[in-house]
Amino acid sequence: AFVELAVRAGDQVGCDLVEELTLEAPLVLPESGAVRVQVWVGAEDSSGRRELSFYSSAGEVDEGRVWTRHATGVLGEGGRSDGVSLVAWPPPGAEVVDLEGFYDRADFAYGPVFQGLRAAWRTGDEVFAEVVLPEEVKAEGFGLHPALLDAAMHAMGLMGEAEGPGRLPFSWSGVRLHASGATVLRVRLAPTSADGVSLAVADGTGAPVATVDSLVLRPAAPDQIARDERNDALFGVDWVPMVLPDGDVPTTHWSDLETLAQHAEPSDFVVLPCPVTSASDPVNGAREAAYWTLNAVRAWLAEERPHAARLAVVTRRAVAVADDEGVRNLAHAAVWGLVRSAQSENPDRIVLVDLDDEAASLEALPSALATGEPQLAVRSGEALMPRLTRTTQPTTDHPGFGAGTVLLTGPTGPLGSLVARHLVTERGVRNLLLVSRHEADAEGAAQLRDELAAQGAEVVLAACDTADREALAALLAAHQVSAVVHTAGELDDGTIGSLTPERIDTVFRPKVDAAWHLHELTADLDLSAFVLFSSATGLFGAPGQGTYAAANTFLDALAQHRRAAGLPATSLAWGPWTAEDGASPGA
Repeated sequence: AFVELAVRAGDQVGCDLVEELTLEAPLVLPESGAVRVQVWVGAEDSSGRRELSFYSSAGEVDEGRVWTRHATGVLGEGGRSDGVSLVAWPPPGAEVVDLEGFYDRADFAYGPVFQGLRAAWRTGDEVFAEVVLPEEVKAEGFGLHPALLDAAMHAMGLMGEAEGPGRLPFSWSGVRLHASGATVLRVRLAPTSADGVSLAVADGTGAPVATVDSLVLRPAAPDQIARDERNDALFGVDWVPMVLPDGDVPTTHWSDLETLAQHAEPSDFVVLPCPVTSASDPVNGAREAAYWTLNAVRAWLAEERPHAARLAVVTRRAVAVADDEGVRNLAHAAVWGLVRSAQSENPDRIVLVDLDDEAASLEALPSALATGEPQLAVRSGEALMPRLTRTTQPTTDHPGFGAGTVLLTGPTGPLGSLVARHLVTERGVRNLLLVSRHEADAEGAAQLRDELAAQGAEVVLAACDTADREALAALLAAHQVSAVVHTAGELDDGTIGSLTPERIDTVFRPKVDAAWHLHELTADLDLSAFVLFSSATGLFGAPGQGTYAAANTFLDALAQHRRAAGLPATSLAWGPWTAEDGASPGA
């Protein structure tokens, strides 16, 4: 249905290609009543592309309507494409697939309108299928009836047995509609990746109807398919495979910091790999990488260039594109926050790429840059793009604090005091170790301690600079800590052109240094929780907050590093706190 809406929206604005369509949350219909759907199409950019979003709401107008975003995408102009004809049918030499009991075995309960798969054949890795729309269902008014397209995708279940829960469409790329009104389809499905396929769709005569360059599916458990009308929500980042363009690739020129400012050779991209840093000292490595990147980006932006080349900053293993991957290069992780902020200040000037160590990824780099994505990763030659997706944190995965002592950094600031109260009143914590550089003398420290004590908590105020490893080690030796919550931080905002290494240090010390020392010194303590307060500025970038964003992407990477090592970790990339809390934007 979302594909049908996207194609229709493209018709309205003169776009014949759905370049991409990523589903974030299922649209669940109520048992009775209606759902209002809103399709939003953005303004045309310089390349003729338009952003696309889908929202729904089941509330009445006078109730204060709550809108849920279900999908985002991009419309574009695909150029001349005749589609794929499937006149020879059934495919010569194909093996017939037995569909007896197919819908009885399906992961989902399909109603009669959606049980359209009638015949299937297999040849090699490809599956061919014939699907039919029931006679009582009319195709008029649709480009491609959603029930018919859905039935076409059922044949993906014949391409191999998938483990775990059933799978639902997640990401579409390169969708073109060539003809409308079909009630019978011939479909060819070919694998493009472990979780994706391409589709060639024709009508009952074999004439082209639609093509899909790539469709990626994701597992969907029953508890994920639930109505969610909250204004607030929990989001995560998914790395979505993308189809690399065929044909000409952009010209690239590899450079280094010494020759960057003098670069005058016409090219589409100037590729600048970040230098290798010490893996044994991620904190100083993060500083070195941030200093180097700051100098490089400033040099690039300072020069007026006669050609429209973009700078491609390349890191190695600085992001984790899968839950079990982990971040192998924490130092380069800080580069991502800094560059994201530079991108927000200087649109279309810089691209951010993360590579693994395989030759295929290096070879795929020019094609990956041709996609136009501002941020991407390449793994084993496959390009992936980051997308924000709504997620639900399992109850069993919530940070637990048990009956031990919870160490909280930065507790007397506006944010820290909120968290301290939350731990006691909402999470039942009865032993708190409140730590800051001048805790005993900090304004409001004794008052907060007394307030929490009145709630039944035993509170200890400790003066300790957690960025000082020896001082923190002595503090931990004196207390039996069972959980850590790190909220301490400091701002030193400024645009990329005004930042200095000293300003990076100001922000890194209370956030990055302290987080790493807490990680190292508690690694053997069997903690029940290790919670880092990060910021959405690290994910999105924010004008004037390059240092803060860099520090927070280090925290996010540290959490992934810990989880990959089997240690507890949660990094919360907060958005702005409300003004009445008095806390800084982005936590």
